[in-house]
Amino acid sequence: MTGGAPVWWVIGNPENRRVRLFQAALQLAGLAPARCVSYQDFLDRGPAALEEIAPGSVVRLESPGECFPVEQRILALGGVAGAMALTEERGRIHHPGRWFAGFTRLMAGLRQALPQVRWFNHPDDIVTLFDKPRCKALLAPHTLPPCPAFASAAAFRTWARAQPRGRFFVKLNYASSASGILAYDQNRRSGEELAYSTVERVPTPQGAKYFNSLKIARYRDGREIGAILDFLFAQGALVEPWIPKAAHAGMAYDLRVLAIAGQRQHAIARLSRSPMTNLHLGNRRCPVEALELDEARWRQIDTLVAQTMAHFPRSLYAGLDVLLPRHGGAPVLLEANAFGDLLPELKHQGRCTYQAEIAAFCARNDLGLAA
Repeated sequence: MTGGAPVWWVIGNPENRRVRLFQAALQLAGLAPARCVSYQDFLDRGPAALEEIAPGSVVRLESPGECFPVEQRILALGGVAGAMALTEERGRIHHPGRWFAGFTRLMAGLRQALPQVRWFNHPDDIVTLFDKPRCKALLAPHTLPPCPAFASAAAFRTWARAQPRGRFFVKLNYASSASGILAYDQNRRSGEELAYSTVERVPTPQGAKYFNSLKIARYRDGREIGAILDFLFAQGALVEPWIPKAAHAGMAYDLRVLAIAGQRQHAIARLSRSPMTNLHLGNRRCPVEALELDEARWRQIDTLVAQTMAHFPRSLYAGLDVLLPRHGGAPVLLEANAFGDLLPELKHQGRCTYQAEIAAFCARNDLGLAA
């Protein structure tokens, strides 16, 4: 500490743009750069890597993604034998359940090593937000109706045929950024199947490999659809009803809303001609003003935001994906994202997402630094 002001720290992958953008926002706020501890260093040295972080320091946890050596260490922490011998294959889906087990241990290790710091987002909340089934159960009044869990494509198909409607999303339990997602449509009259997915199946002599792709594939071959479903269910996946989204400019859309200190701040509409709206998949950003939503609708969205974040009082922010049903009804929370604030160039009241978070953190902690 210097002059009573806390030292700011960020734990992340130092080369990642998330860390760079946060540092730039600190500079714009007139604050000193955050000191940085890499996930790699903590995974290598344990609590010794954190010795300089004093009680009362401000600590922000960034995403550990986009760094294969860190992914390897997390997989090893989760019990994947031979994780350190894996070779990087861009986009390959490696043991998501084991990855989550390792990630949980990583977050627990940080929490235990830093019992008296001020967290931007608490490690326990980050773990909950990454756990789709747990998060869905916690936020049940605001999410899509639950569906049974399945162990195979055959079991899912048998169940799906007995439902009034044959359209569902299948999502990996522990993933983000549309990783391991499939939109399934079964024709009630013909029995034919259609699926859209970010998952690409690549046959090899040693067995199929599965990758995340930035191109949404359209599948009609039942064997191919079945193989991808079997893979997803083997890794652990949940099923949700596929609810038609509101439309604008001839495309379906949902909202990414950044909740900060329990309130809606930044928001953007994500327009798509496919079932997946994630912006990194090439979908279109649209200012929410263009949607011309009425005040009553925004009040519903704000209520959803406040009620969701009330479950995470130790955390400052989350990126919320909000569905507005095409045929009416209350807004629905699709997902809550622990690291859902990467929205470059999006401003709210003149501030980027990171500037807004810094100002809100200072106000919440009475630091007197929010300008």
